[in-house]
Amino acid sequence: MAKFLILGPVTNDTILKSGSKCRGIGGPVYYQASALTSLKSDVSVVVTAGKEDLNLMKYFSTDIDLLPIWGDESMKFENIYPDSDPNHRIQKANIPRNPIKIPHIISIDIDAFDAVLVSPLSPFDMPFETLEFISGQGSQVYLGAQGYLRHLEGHKVVLKPWKYYKKFLRCVDFLFIDEVEAGVIMGASQLSLDEICRKLSKFGPEEVIITRGDRGSIIYSSSLDEIYRMRAFPTNETVDPTGLGDTYLAAYAFRRQEVSDPRECGIFASMVSSLKLGKKGAFNGSRKQIEDTRSKFIL
Repeated sequence: MAKFLILGPVTNDTILKSGSKCRGIGGPVYYQASALTSLKSDVSVVVTAGKEDLNLMKYFSTDIDLLPIWGDESMKFENIYPDSDPNHRIQKANIPRNPIKIPHIISIDIDAFDAVLVSPLSPFDMPFETLEFISGQGSQVYLGAQGYLRHLEGHKVVLKPWKYYKKFLRCVDFLFIDEVEAGVIMGASQLSLDEICRKLSKFGPEEVIITRGDRGSIIYSSSLDEIYRMRAFPTNETVDPTGLGDTYLAAYAFRRQEVSDPRECGIFASMVSSLKLGKKGAFNGSRKQIEDTRSKFIL
């Protein structure tokens, strides 16, 4: 059984879609932990939250080793889906500064984990010194880099180039961004996604994965110098796209512990993401469900 350590903030979310409003837990750590637990992994989560949101912890599976870091308040996100396009999202947020610092995790035996999933939602969540410390412990580091690009203008979330990405990426083995973030990350949106993958990999990541919603994903392996273009697998109904990229990352990391083939990891992650998209909330399916779904497609 693979062991995963996940670090990042939990959020108090409001989701507005098709005239409906839903409130509850959010954040990459929640969606990733749910997926990995469903896939029968050993999961530990270092999570930041406000003391007033103790109730959010009940959403995590009791199988998870939960290590909360309490701040004055939790992040709050409002995810607005104005139409039926799951790739079209408007975000508003309240982002307090609750960084995960080295003293918070110094007692954790990080080397005992097969992989560490680092999941910031703001530039303040995971300081460079903490990421560098984690990287130095010997486990593979998977980074969902979205938080380093997110900034607030009023309460609206906007993306800005990541000023110090070169030194951060030295500490990363697997980098995950979406195609919008890929166009922003270096302030060089005129580059193709293939070019962005190759350029980012030169600073450290063994694999760079760019997700594209219903257009699939692009995976670049630096060791193989190979680009893989992965399709998205259809779902009967688009129910809940929130947390889709986080689910993809977790599923990819899970499969990567079993095989070294990026294409196979991409197929598996796409399957899990498709199943998550077709239901409300986090992925809680089984390995059998994934295999049964896969058998319907010629791969």
